[in-house]
Amino acid sequence: MTASPPDGLPEDDALISYIESQPTPPKVKEIAKAFRLPMELRAPLRSRLKQLAEDGKIKSVEGRRVTGPDHLPPVAMVEITAITDDGDAIAHPVDASEGTAHEILVVPDRRRSGKTVAVGDRALVRLTLIGPSQYEAQVIRKMDRHRQQVFGQVFKSRDGYGLEPVERGARSGMTLLPPDDNMPFRAGDMIEAEVVKGSGYGRKTAKAIRNLGPADDHGAFAALAIAEFELRHVFPDDALKVARAAGKPTLGDRHDLRSTPLVTIDGADAKDFDDAVFAEPRDDGGYRMIVAIADVAHYVAPDGPLDREAQQRGNSVYLPDFVIPMLPEELSNGLCSLVPGEDRACLAVEMIIDASGNKTGHKFFRGLMRSHARLTYDAVEDYRRGIDTEPAAGLDTHHLDHLLAAYELRANVRAERGALDLDLPEKRVQFDDNGVAVAITKKHQSISQKLIEEFMILANVAAAETLEGANALCVFRAHEPPDPSKVDGLRDVVTTMGIPFPKGQVIQSRHFNSLLHQAKSLGDEAARALLNETVLRCQSQADYRITNPGHFGLALRRYAHFTSPIRRYADLMVHRSLINHIKAETIALPAPDNAAEIAQAISDTERRAAQAERRTVDRYATKLVEQDTGKIVEGRVTTITGFGAFVQIGDTGAEGLLPLGRLPDDYYEVDTTAAVISGRKSGVKIRTGDIIDVMILEVSALKASVVLGWADGGTLSPGRKGGGRKRGDRKGGGKKPGPNGGRDRSRDKNRPKKAKSTGNSGKKSASTRKSRKK
Repeated sequence: MTASPPDGLPEDDALISYIESQPTPPKVKEIAKAFRLPMELRAPLRSRLKQLAEDGKIKSVEGRRVTGPDHLPPVAMVEITAITDDGDAIAHPVDASEGTAHEILVVPDRRRSGKTVAVGDRALVRLTLIGPSQYEAQVIRKMDRHRQQVFGQVFKSRDGYGLEPVERGARSGMTLLPPDDNMPFRAGDMIEAEVVKGSGYGRKTAKAIRNLGPADDHGAFAALAIAEFELRHVFPDDALKVARAAGKPTLGDRHDLRSTPLVTIDGADAKDFDDAVFAEPRDDGGYRMIVAIADVAHYVAPDGPLDREAQQRGNSVYLPDFVIPMLPEELSNGLCSLVPGEDRACLAVEMIIDASGNKTGHKFFRGLMRSHARLTYDAVEDYRRGIDTEPAAGLDTHHLDHLLAAYELRANVRAERGALDLDLPEKRVQFDDNGVAVAITKKHQSISQKLIEEFMILANVAAAETLEGANALCVFRAHEPPDPSKVDGLRDVVTTMGIPFPKGQVIQSRHFNSLLHQAKSLGDEAARALLNETVLRCQSQADYRITNPGHFGLALRRYAHFTSPIRRYADLMVHRSLINHIKAETIALPAPDNAAEIAQAISDTERRAAQAERRTVDRYATKLVEQDTGKIVEGRVTTITGFGAFVQIGDTGAEGLLPLGRLPDDYYEVDTTAAVISGRKSGVKIRTGDIIDVMILEVSALKASVVLGWADGGTLSPGRKGGGRKRGDRKGGGKKPGPNGGRDRSRDKNRPKKAKSTGNSGKKSASTRKSRKK
């Protein structure tokens, strides 16, 4: 213990002890107040603190504050190193000196949105000391991602190891530091690596930080997607414990629906059945409909282990060969799945529609149900078409007749409402018995699928109307009208097809439907598919909000997601609010600000899941064309860009890039607005929708990348000779391109150069590239 200073101030040890104990660094006046020092001792106290700082016993920080010698300032820059099972982030200070150990827990600010962080992010945070060298942090501002992480495949070179990034557009590999005991790898492995800081402009160097396994393993693409898109796929022990302890439901105060012939209708490979349907006719020509949904809220308590994990995941992720459920299988495929012959808790809505299909009333209630049959889309479709008149043992066929009849009424209402009527096939990867991908199939939506969709849409509308009418918390499914600039781009495309699309109208979904219906008269399947895809690309991206802008695509004023709480957290939030509204139970709901933040977060997880699903399907599709490398195949031009054309190859679903540099030598003008590439001298034009012959030059399944060379095709301008064939002609005898797609690799110094764009100010919008003659 040091002697008391002669100026009457507290002992140094007492001052240091107090300073180190404070959650935020104190100012001089706060220290003086704590020790009840009179005003005349403020100046001596400042001198004493300055001396202690010079001696290294405390340190001064921003804002005229002082803290312990090893403590962090009240505001600091940190880097996120891990995410806990509770969704909090672990970080370390960016400017910490060697050997210092600080534990920083970054917790989300429930009052503010946009502050979510991921591993590798840097953020400016406000720190609060909660223990010796332990801090709690609130994000002030998220910084640009600093830590550069890359995913790629290891290859062996004469100088050691290299890494070929899987990111599209990555033009070259990088040097990989040798493997060590902590992170072994070998050629062919997929790894996650961190780019090592270096100087100069030479080849980058990376260090392996995670091995994802050999690239040719079954499930390799799923493993890569999980890592790339940071998908949570392992449940924490406390969540699993709660799921495994769940018991079968009892009737209690629930409505007994077990004698009502509710049935599920799903895909043949579905495992989680979260919705069941029933319909019966009324004397007035309308129908009484029931949609029963798994009562997930019965098993998932707010802010419990299951709820925290489900909120973090936001939704289930359906990769081609791997499903990442939002809830553990004990619930998603077990107690919450509406399997036949088993009692299941449900939240149901009874809806009445009149003879015109319009909903005239509805009510929600909690029930206990028992599915009477597990039907598949194909089985219902076969029944509808008269192929199989016995869809399921023990189910009277008139129940299916009622469902189909109620659907027809609702389909008429949908058409009158003008809901967007896109006809886009679903791409699915087909695997053999050994788990090897053998094909990509495309299947258009059947009537049986549309039946379930219409029942679910009506139930979702009822949920939104109920909660909005009661001024209760509702997570709406929001879909804004499309951006006018995208509509202008669509107009240019349809003009080339000879379909009128006048300007100046307030765009509604029915206007798109008019285009789609006119396209059916073209007699060109490729053109119709192209138009459907172009209309889809025009649309805004739907998301979740607690405010209601309506749903443009469905042409609905009120719409929420209620029907899939097993796989979507938004639906679970809607269930809880409905349960409160019908006074079946009192469930704690998040405050509006917090709910808005959750809605934004689950919108982000949904987008990330969709990206992972698309990327994985694209990788499988690309893998299927590897065997055709060097061959000439037929493809359809899907997109014109300033650097070339994207071409869909055959029926594989794979898409390749035909760069301008792989076209025959000419001067090419690219008009991305009119979607056409024009050769000045040859007169060859390549338009969106054209069928052309291309050579597959390079394929990278991990990058989902195919590079093509032109072989033959396009549209020949009138009066020109040679150069191409019109769409629909038989395959011509185009000259086979060389290994560089028609270019002499020795003349790569003459690669096309981009000229200035004329812009959109009353002139043709075009970016021009030229390729010099040999």
